[in-house]
Amino acid sequence: MVTFATGTIADLNPTNANDIGFFAQPGDDAASNGLTIWMPQTLAIYKGSKNIDAAKQFIAFYLSPEGLATRMAAEPPQGPWAVKGVKMPDNIAAATKDILPYVDADKTTPALEFVSPIKGPNLPQISVEVGLGMKTPLQGAKDYDKDVVKQAKQLGLPGW
Repeated sequence: MVTFATGTIADLNPTNANDIGFFAQPGDDAASNGLTIWMPQTLAIYKGSKNIDAAKQFIAFYLSPEGLATRMAAEPPQGPWAVKGVKMPDNIAAATKDILPYVDADKTTPALEFVSPIKGPNLPQISVEVGLGMKTPLQGAKDYDKDVVKQAKQLGLPGW
């Protein structure tokens, strides 16, 4: 389900590393399937740094096609870059190759933790109830929405 493990798998068993692929969880209509993806790493600069300009230059180089090509020559990427115009190398893991068509077709959405500042604490239980057929997916979604509102109020977040 996640491609960040492909590097470790390749390190531990390079002979069989490409035996592991990826497929999207099936839905009602294969043409509308998409992926929930984890956002890529962040490059940040401490605002109190004495080297902000140099750090900005480094980040600009790192995110350039040349910089990313240098990085990818040292270590194959475990997922697609969020930088347009960067070609993935041929030596990426099979699972990473399998997700690229979804990325290219813009059939992805960020994982929940990148979209919402809070998560309902009962998400695991609600997911199990839906998975076991104890609740419909629609009822699970409604229950989760209520759980998020309750959590936000408990945290004292404004606007809830």
